[in-house]
Amino acid sequence: MQLKRRVTFALAAVVSLFVCAQGLLAYLSLEEQEDDLVDELVLTQARTLAERLGRGELRGPAGAAILESTPNSSVWLARSDGSVIPGPVPPYLAGLADGPHRPRLAGRELHAVVTSTPEGRLYVEYDAEQNEAKVREFGLYLIGLAALCITIGVAVSWRVAAWVVGPLQRLTARLASWAPEEAPSGRRDADEEIRLLDAFERVQGRFEGAIAFEREYVANFGHEVRTPLAALRTDLEMLIQPADLPATARLRLHRAIAAVDEIGGALEAARTMAGRRVTQQREVDLRACVEDAWANVHAHEARPTTMLDNQVERQTIVLADRHALLTILRNLMRNAVEHAAAKHCRVRMTGRGLEVIDDGSGIAVEDLPNVFERFYRGRMVDTRDEASGSGTPAQRGIGLAIARQLADLNGWTLTAHAAPELDPALNSGTAFVLGIRRPA
Repeated sequence: MQLKRRVTFALAAVVSLFVCAQGLLAYLSLEEQEDDLVDELVLTQARTLAERLGRGELRGPAGAAILESTPNSSVWLARSDGSVIPGPVPPYLAGLADGPHRPRLAGRELHAVVTSTPEGRLYVEYDAEQNEAKVREFGLYLIGLAALCITIGVAVSWRVAAWVVGPLQRLTARLASWAPEEAPSGRRDADEEIRLLDAFERVQGRFEGAIAFEREYVANFGHEVRTPLAALRTDLEMLIQPADLPATARLRLHRAIAAVDEIGGALEAARTMAGRRVTQQREVDLRACVEDAWANVHAHEARPTTMLDNQVERQTIVLADRHALLTILRNLMRNAVEHAAAKHCRVRMTGRGLEVIDDGSGIAVEDLPNVFERFYRGRMVDTRDEASGSGTPAQRGIGLAIARQLADLNGWTLTAHAAPELDPALNSGTAFVLGIRRPA
């Protein structure tokens, strides 16, 4: 049964149960009230007759009228001398004690009161069949009203079920459009829940397939590129060996080697992020790693304007994936050089972790929580690069996002702060804190 029908059935069942319960309570209440009203009526009639008999009205000219029966009621007086007026008392009344009674006779609904008077025992009987017929007629009205209410309830329940299940059906349709069935499964009339789960399974399968393809592609690409890169680096190192090499050519070769190293690091970082796993961590000389990262960033500057202040103590050893650490440091330093236009970039190891602080223009406080989002445009970018659509990953809003992702994959934290928070001597700038610790 489809979910919409189940919801409709459940709501209709609740409405039907409520209407039937209310109708039954109303009918039973009316029936009880009718019985109590008739009992009170018969008891009042018996008291009135007993009072008149006590005043001796039976002996007067109109005495016979006192004991006259009506279409619904009958009266008998059994005198102490054994005579009965107007006739014999019915057997089902003769043996009753004083008080109200409800004799049970087939096809009749009787109410009776027996009381003693100075003239004898008085029997008053009332046939409440007409009253019961009215109660049964009211019951028929209740049944018709209940049927009408249940019909309306079913219609409303169907609309409510459509409103409730509608979002689920739309979600199922959206997922089905993302991952349509390759072949009809014959489950078009299946429960919405089953169809939604089927759609989720298909979407999950496509995502898993895409992830697997991505990992395979990155692995294959890295394997194909790594060999020519190694050969290229070897050739560059051989070209830089001659002592009489012009300074300009030597500088360009150094920059080319740094670019090759950066490509290798980017490939390793891509492999790590594609695999969503932490690579093997080894002991890394942190000061040397900072120097290598700066050399790579510095090599790309045509006219170096930013100075590195490496305050990391010598022989500072950390357990880390060196490729990931180099990539993070390069992106943080590139942010200081190319984006913040800083004069100094200070790197130091404190109790908070590895701090990279620049004295550049800084990032607005309201933008700090968002700087690690991909393609975030809150912070200032180089207008020339923005106009041309070019620029480095850091400028395009990717570099810091990659740094945060690599930090998360390695179990580190990476946060951004206003530089004056960490160094009160600075009036502006940005500080990044990489939560990396020394080995115990």
